Amino acid sequence: MKIVMRKWSCIVVGLIICLTLVQGVAALDAEKTPPAGQAAVPGQVAPDMPEPMTDIHDIRGPVPVGFDAPWLIPVLLTLAGVLIILALVWWWWRCRSKRPIDTIVPELPPEMIANEALGEIGDVRGVDGKAFYFRLSAILRQYIFGRFGVGAPEMTTEEFLPCIDRLAVDRELARQLKQLCRSMDPVKFGGVTTMEKQMEADLFFVRSFVRQTTPDPVADAPPEDSAPPKALPSGRE
Repeated sequence: MKIVMRKWSCIVVGLIICLTLVQGVAALDAEKTPPAGQAAVPGQVAPDMPEPMTDIHDIRGPVPVGFDAPWLIPVLLTLAGVLIILALVWWWWRCRSKRPIDTIVPELPPEMIANEALGEIGDVRGVDGKAFYFRLSAILRQYIFGRFGVGAPEMTTEEFLPCIDRLAVDRELARQLKQLCRSMDPVKFGGVTTMEKQMEADLFFVRSFVRQTTPDPVADAPPEDSAPPKALPSGRE
């Protein structure tokens, strides 16, 4: 019921608004329509209308003012292109000047690398045996790889032991190296404890092994007093 009443109220309001608009439009038309007695006679000027003016003319149109240069646009485009090219060249030169210079660092010999690493673990007092032997084994295997070209760092102990026999070292030195490799595994992987004296002895052996297997530069160099053979005199060949 309420919905029906709302619909009828909307319809009534709409009708009232339409009637109001129609009456307003009719009133405006009545005001614009001139009275019948004031209609102008054809061929005569209405008494209330002013006479046409003949001495006033319309304003002339705008006259183009300025300078017409059809060559200006190509010149500006050319200058813009030159500026863009110069900006790109400057940017490339700046980036190139900031590029870091690659410096070639000569590779250190394996004995120098090993001695430096052994110096870092030289003090065994209060050092955990497991960590010590892991580090000592890595230094020793890396040195053997750099000196003899054997892939010791990637090998297990069982794989590495047969390779020791093929190293160009003294037989007794090879035997001691095998013994050290076998004794390090229980400490590294089995949790066996070790004494500081034994750690110092094994460190001393590795230092001695590096020193004994380092080539002597004096022995490898040619003798200074050796002179090339002189040519035989002509006719005594």
